Amino acid sequence: MPQLTYLEAISDALRVAMREDERVILLGEDIGEHGGAFKVTDGLLAEFGAERVIDTPICEEAIVGSAVGAAIVGMRPVCEMQFADFVACAFDQIANVAGKLHYRLGLAAPIVVRLPSGGGFSGGPYHSQNPEAWFLHSPGLKVLAPKTPRGCCSRRSPTPTRSSSSSTRTSTAACAARCPTGAMPRRSRRGPCAKATSSS
Repeated sequence: MPQLTYLEAISDALRVAMREDERVILLGEDIGEHGGAFKVTDGLLAEFGAERVIDTPICEEAIVGSAVGAAIVGMRPVCEMQFADFVACAFDQIANVAGKLHYRLGLAAPIVVRLPSGGGFSGGPYHSQNPEAWFLHSPGLKVLAPKTPRGCCSRRSPTPTRSSSSSTRTSTAACAARCPTGAMPRRSRRGPCAKATSSS
């Protein structure tokens, strides 16, 4: 396996998941034309189109709420919070809607919410936090955080599109709503962007 940064590995995992499952869609701020704040989604709009790589308004609650609705009807959404800190605005949709939907209504809402953090650029009070612990004890959710870039990527990954010489080491945590049917992308898709959850 080629040496990859976290960013390249996450991008690779997203690309593989989208190629293998047409139900996988991406939602987030500036993820299409601009390729995301850390360029993880760079090139995905050209490959998969605006129907699957969806630039959203600056409204984290709407991003996650839209993902929950899409998941209920069979899609496999991956939401990107531009910075992990911004997930606070979507807390209710993640913890009280997505996480409890199966308990309340018997519906699966298999979503992944990516929380980029730790970029090493001293982003100040709203761009430097690691809030994933807020979700650790929320029923119906799982928090995943890869220890190395290898934990993000697929074993069947294509050659990365970006140079592996990048020194950016942005880690990603993900909150994934519980999927009682195990219907998220298969186990071979590893990491927070492409591996989801199954009931335990």
